[in-house]
Amino acid sequence: MSKYIAAALLSSALCLNATADPVLEMMRAASAEGPVYAYDMTFDDGELQAAGRVDPTQPEGARIQVTSPPEAEWDDDFREGLAAIEKETKGDIWCSEFAQNIPADAKLLAQTPDLASYVFTPNPDVDADKTEKKVFKKLKGTVTLDKMDGAILSFKMSLPKPFKPMMVAKINTFEMDVQCTRAPDGRTYIEDFSMALEGSAMMQAFDQKMVHQITALYPTE
Repeated sequence: MSKYIAAALLSSALCLNATADPVLEMMRAASAEGPVYAYDMTFDDGELQAAGRVDPTQPEGARIQVTSPPEAEWDDDFREGLAAIEKETKGDIWCSEFAQNIPADAKLLAQTPDLASYVFTPNPDVDADKTEKKVFKKLKGTVTLDKMDGAILSFKMSLPKPFKPMMVAKINTFEMDVQCTRAPDGRTYIEDFSMALEGSAMMQAFDQKMVHQITALYPTE
């Protein structure tokens, strides 16, 4: 009996492989390796507005050269916000990072000769906590891929309806929109990023927005 079960399992595996979406497969096979770039960037989260050049090859504390606002206008909140951003700045600007959030059962939504779009329930980030995992199960994700090489050209996540991940917290709206463009080496990077989150926690309302844009890349080698 066991040999028949094994044969059936092998046949199922072969069928799954035969029907695997080749564009999604190319997306998963894409390498994030390549040159490191410095970049010009604008940032606005409603409280901190800044523009400058980021060089991930520099040590923490020297990675961001602010061009606006002038240092004479910096207050303590600006300095604290800048330090927090710099601590997280490691050159992770590549859209291929979103591949981890796209499940194998993503459904083809639309396609042209050059592009393919998919809809899915996104996978949580590998370091997501219990609450974040609950939220991800309620999100709707869409992605647009280049059919030539599977490169991610846009990535979106949104909350279709309000959700309470815990008794004392409620998320009314969440939207994240990423638009990607090609770097000189062919990889796609996050050119435009926007995020909006509104809800309440511990009887306190919150309304957060963040927008940043990479306006130019510069080789560091």
